[in-house]
Amino acid sequence: MANQAPMPHVWTQQALYQQPNNSGSNFSALNSCPPPPVTTNPAFPSTASLGMCTPLAVTQNGEDIFVTASIPAEAIITLPTFALEIKKVTKNVKITQCRFFNAIPPLCPGQPQDTPKLFLGGYVRKNIQYSEVVTQTATSVQGTIKDFVIDIPISCVLNLGTGLILPATGLSQQQVYEFATSTSLPAGFAAKDKLLAADLSEFNVLSSEFLNPLPTCTLVYSQINEMDEALDRVPLPGGPFEEGIFRTLQEKMVVVIQIKLKIKTFPYGS
Repeated sequence: MANQAPMPHVWTQQALYQQPNNSGSNFSALNSCPPPPVTTNPAFPSTASLGMCTPLAVTQNGEDIFVTASIPAEAIITLPTFALEIKKVTKNVKITQCRFFNAIPPLCPGQPQDTPKLFLGGYVRKNIQYSEVVTQTATSVQGTIKDFVIDIPISCVLNLGTGLILPATGLSQQQVYEFATSTSLPAGFAAKDKLLAADLSEFNVLSSEFLNPLPTCTLVYSQINEMDEALDRVPLPGGPFEEGIFRTLQEKMVVVIQIKLKIKTFPYGS
């Protein structure tokens, strides 16, 4: 799998600056190797169009709407130094965008009705703890624990369907009104005729502005199911025959999150 070309939907981190290892150990030459070439961070698709995600569940309790979503993600991660094995990975979900779009009313009766959408975006913060080789023999390996933190971007556009009871969005309007005038006509018209028209010398407008309450989001819970696989694992030089080292990981994960979306009713008449 190490020779596979990068896929356009896979996020790949930027190359890390490699500090030379001057510890004098017999492993310093490996850690000072330049990192493998990686693609631009992040790997953007060739179009700005966003695909739709189907939520696992959408329930409503008054102004509160609970949306549960499953977001798949894939990433290529390059560790700053060679790892013998991954010891522990802690993860946190960080939502940076949660924007609700109400349904667009049809232009005329009988046309298909749009559905409300929820734009979600954020990151999965990963704290990767791994062992790095310091010295090795044919029967033993001595190492140290290192720590690497990276943010993996995630995004999803959720179709909330047609089963929700949502308040209407107040629309700002401008209405132009005019006054009638009666003026005399120039020569060539009957003396009793008048020009009956709107007054073109003035412009009158009635403007109304509605400030809709902005829907708010709360992250209720998150679950992450992940699988990490080394792409460039090679045998450890001079170490036990079954030991190996690697720097590049391919990660696949499914992020399940629940968002509480609160949509307040516009206080008409209050």
